[in-house]
Amino acid sequence: MKLSIASLLALLLITICAQSAEEFSFAERVKHPAKIPSSMTAQLTKQHVANTSACQEIKDDELYEAQLVSLSKSTKTYLVKPAHACLCSAHDCPMWLFKVNKTTAKLIWETPATSKLEIMDKKLNGYSKLKEVSAVAGQGHESIWAWNTSSYTEIYKNVWHMDAENKCRLGEETTELVDGRMVQHTISCPQNEE
Repeated sequence: MKLSIASLLALLLITICAQSAEEFSFAERVKHPAKIPSSMTAQLTKQHVANTSACQEIKDDELYEAQLVSLSKSTKTYLVKPAHACLCSAHDCPMWLFKVNKTTAKLIWETPATSKLEIMDKKLNGYSKLKEVSAVAGQGHESIWAWNTSSYTEIYKNVWHMDAENKCRLGEETTELVDGRMVQHTISCPQNEE
C-alpha cells in the first residue's frame, strides 16, 4: 500500500498533535484516573490536616484524584489534585507531582493554588517544563518551572493586575538568567503618545 504525500503529511500532523502539551484544570476531573499509592495519600493528608476539617465526611483516600503523566522517559510520575472542592478556594486548587520509585513516592512539585497546570513540550535536564496559571477578577499570576536534578524550581513568574483605566496589565515579572541569577522588573502600561 502506497501513501500519498498528503497522507504522510496528515500522519505527521497527527503525530505532532499527539505529542503536544497536556493541560490540567482544577475544575475538571482527570481524564485517565490512576490509583493513588497509599504513601502519597498519607503525605497529602498529613500536609492538609487543617483543611480536612471542611472535608470531614470524605474518606482520606477519596479526597484526591491522580493521573500518570510523562515528564521524562524514565520516570513514573503522578499528577495529584483534589477530587473535592473542600480542599480548594473559590477559583484555585492545590496540585502536586510525585515521582515514584518502586514503593517510594517523592514530592517533586507543588503549588498551593492554581487554575491550570500545563506540562509543556519543552524540556530541561531531560524533564518537561511546567507552566502554572491562575487568574480571576482582573488579577493573576503565571509561573514556569524547570527540573533542577531533584525537583522543580521556578524560573519565571509574572504577578499582575489589570489597570482598568489604561486597559493593560501591571505587575512584577521575575526571570532566571542563564547564570542562575533572578532578575525582577516592573511591568507598567505603555505611555499614551500624543
